[in-house]
Amino acid sequence: MAGWHGGWARGLWRTAVALAAPPLSAALAFGVARWSAYGSLGNWGFILAGLLLPPALLGWHAARAARRRAPLVALSALPAGIGAFLALVSVGHSALEDRGVEIRCVVLKVTERTWTESSTDAQGHPTSTTRTSYDHRLDCPAGGPKHLDVPGRLAKEGESLAVLYDPQGKVSPRAAGDVHGRGLRTAAEGMVGVAMLMGLAGGIREAYEKRRRRPRRPVKR
Repeated sequence: MAGWHGGWARGLWRTAVALAAPPLSAALAFGVARWSAYGSLGNWGFILAGLLLPPALLGWHAARAARRRAPLVALSALPAGIGAFLALVSVGHSALEDRGVEIRCVVLKVTERTWTESSTDAQGHPTSTTRTSYDHRLDCPAGGPKHLDVPGRLAKEGESLAVLYDPQGKVSPRAAGDVHGRGLRTAAEGMVGVAMLMGLAGGIREAYEKRRRRPRRPVKR
């Protein structure tokens, strides 16, 4: 009985945590985004609880798994984090689909911005990524946005651009053809499913490996 409580019960618990972490992190991000888009949550609450808390919890979960030498469980935090981010972003798209107002704006100016982001992985290896954004200054009817900052060029100067904006001002405006609420939710569900499969496989493997490495007790005669 002691072996059960110290070995397999702990393995089952860790497997359950590995299975639950991805959907819970996505649900947290989705819930916070819904509260922000449809409720009264402010910008700081959205940033802290929606953008920072889910990856922080997944990072803590991955670090604990790595210390236990459960690499598959640790790696499952990556698709889980992507799924949580997609779930969060999907809410803004859905809100624009629900209550967004489409208007025609004239592009006054397009400014290209390029910058480099640097980071260090768990092994201490530095990496850098170059990103580019295009700030479109707009002339819109009353209530419309003044600009759109997106990764790609939407139109040239002087051209007309269809824009969806939130009359409540809780969701950032987007180009009318760049709203994909259902597609983002489907992608989020897929990434969470991948993370859960990785967590399940990693939890089972971890329990098996620890059971196999445990020295057997001598048989009494």
